[in-house]
Order: sequence, then structure tokens, then C-alpha cells
Amino acid sequence: MPVSEIITTKEDVDAFRDSCVLLRSQWEHFTTLFEGTELKRELLQTTAPIFFNDLHRLFVEHLVLHICRLTDNAQTMGRKNLTVKFLIEHSDFSAAPDTLEKLKRISADIDSFRELILPARNRFISHLDLEAVRLGDPLGAASTDKWKQFWLDLQDFLDVMHRHHIETDGHFYLNGIGNMSDADSLLTALRNAKLFHAVMSDREIGTRALRAADTSKFAGDL
Repeated sequence: MPVSEIITTKEDVDAFRDSCVLLRSQWEHFTTLFEGTELKRELLQTTAPIFFNDLHRLFVEHLVLHICRLTDNAQTMGRKNLTVKFLIEHSDFSAAPDTLEKLKRISADIDSFRELILPARNRFISHLDLEAVRLGDPLGAASTDKWKQFWLDLQDFLDVMHRHHIETDGHFYLNGIGNMSDADSLLTALRNAKLFHAVMSDREIGTRALRAADTSKFAGDL
């Protein structure tokens, strides 16, 4: 039975799931923009280097914070937190002990990933630790394989919780949700702008292109 009078509700699981979907969407934005070929990096750096460097840092910090929030203890400073641990501790698995054991194993694996990124949250993001700043060593790095395993573990956790609290015969696959990012449209637009600039560098073609552009509805101020 749950360890206190607070019982996990369907709405709690829905809210936790939605937060995980948002996290996954933000991860998709990040990887679409900042992971891949050298040509992609050059495209961003030659378009707006300050903006994209700042955006990269903002994404990293927010992803770390978001994951740490989802994996915090069930209670801190007397307040309940909607986290992996809370959902396990405040759900009734008395009729499903095998499910509880599975969730505990998944939670332990998720905790292992949390431990990798937690120093970055504690010493650089939530606080600006003087010793960490002076040492200048990177904190919170995790390998590609570790990240992949984290997403698989989180997906398994959500799927088990979905079937326990919401739909017994249903499934919820976090990593299978489509259309979570349209950041590729931004990259396409930037690429097209670069190609247009290359075309415009040819005087003859450029003159004809300008005439066509002048007739576009986007020719005026936005």
C-alpha cells in the first residue's frame, strides 16, 4: 500500500506524462539543431553565432533541470513532488508486486543517469559554485549511449504507469510520438537563405531574382 494517505491519481500520471512529452520535444529541438554534421554547425555559426551559442546553452541547462525535477525525491522541504519516486511510493501495487519490482529497477536505472547530470544542476545551474567555476572542469556529461538508455528507461516507466493507472490493455511509447519538433523547418529556411545568397552573388541571375523578389508579399517590412 502507499506509504501515506496521498494516493496517485490518473490525473497525476497524465500530468507527469505530459511533462515527459514536453521534455522529449525539447530534446528533439536540441538534437535537430545542434547534433549532426559539420555543415549544419557551420550553417548556424555563420548565420547568428551569438544567438545559437546562447540557445545551445539554454537548452542544455533546461534539459538538465527538467530531468532533475522529474527524478527528485518524492518530497523536499515538506512539499510533495510529482516525480518518478512519488508515483512509485504513492501507488498501490499490493495486487501487482511484480510490477512494483519492475518499476523499482527502472527507477534505479533512471537514478544512475540522474547522478551523471546532477553535478551540473547543483554546481552550475541551480547554483554558481565558486570551486567549480575556478576549476573550470565540465560537469554533467553523459555519453550518447547513456542518453539513449535514459529515454528507453523513461519510456518503460511511463508505459507501466499508463497501464497500471489509466488503461490496463493500453501502451504509451514516449519515443514513438511523431511531430515533436519542427526545428528542421528552421534549418531548411536558413539553408535556403544561404543558397539564395549564393545565387544572388551572380550579378545576372541576381538582378532577375531581385525583380521576382520585389513582387513577393514578403518584400515589405514584417
